[in-house]
Amino acid sequence: MVPAAPTLRDCVESSAAERFLWDRAASIRVSHLRHGTALGGRCSALAGCSVIIATSSQLAAALALIELDGVARRLTILPPDTSAEHIGELVARAEADAVVVDEATPANSAFDLLQRVVCVPALASANSVALPRTQTEWLLLTSGTSGVPKLVAHTHASLVAPIAAAKPSDVTPVWATFYDIRRYGGLQIFLRAMVGGTSLVLSSAGEPIADHLSRLAQHGVTHLTGTPSHWRRALMSPEIHKITPRYAR
Repeated sequence: MVPAAPTLRDCVESSAAERFLWDRAASIRVSHLRHGTALGGRCSALAGCSVIIATSSQLAAALALIELDGVARRLTILPPDTSAEHIGELVARAEADAVVVDEATPANSAFDLLQRVVCVPALASANSVALPRTQTEWLLLTSGTSGVPKLVAHTHASLVAPIAAAKPSDVTPVWATFYDIRRYGGLQIFLRAMVGGTSLVLSSAGEPIADHLSRLAQHGVTHLTGTPSHWRRALMSPEIHKITPRYAR
């Protein structure tokens, strides 16, 4: 079945803009995904599967989502603070066949019977292979609840629907967020960047706020989002003067 909306890979391949995904340790030229893979060439092995995204790195998660949207039957995105004791139940509820991990993903026995694919925050050249297209179901975890989080179903179309078309600007936007893209608020910013053809600076776990603000300045961030707590920590840092975003929320 052909997806009702373009996949993330479609968005990547159709954009002529030169853009990047940056985290603390790596820089990915998004256009290289046209002929590259972060999944070790194993994307085809996940076609039609229900896949758990359990990477420790936001960048690895972003690359896996781009490669697997429209390929996997279902993508369940685990935030980094998902309780280890809840993972078995979440794997069962998602009817998972496979899990995408990276080198720092904690071991969990719930993953032992799943097909395991390693995603790295780097791209290797890969031959293009035509795979069956499907409308991928995206499952996000609820937050702020006790017990096992609930899984909320979305599609690519429903997730990008709230994203308004960008207005013409004399400056090429560079987006960033203090949020984690594995939760709804951060995922919206990730999708906005991918659909809108702009670059995105990702936060990194454990990174001092001063270092993060310096990275935002280095990459010329123009649009920045976060919670009041995020902004409070940023405003208390002397490095805040380095950034001059046009849009802050």
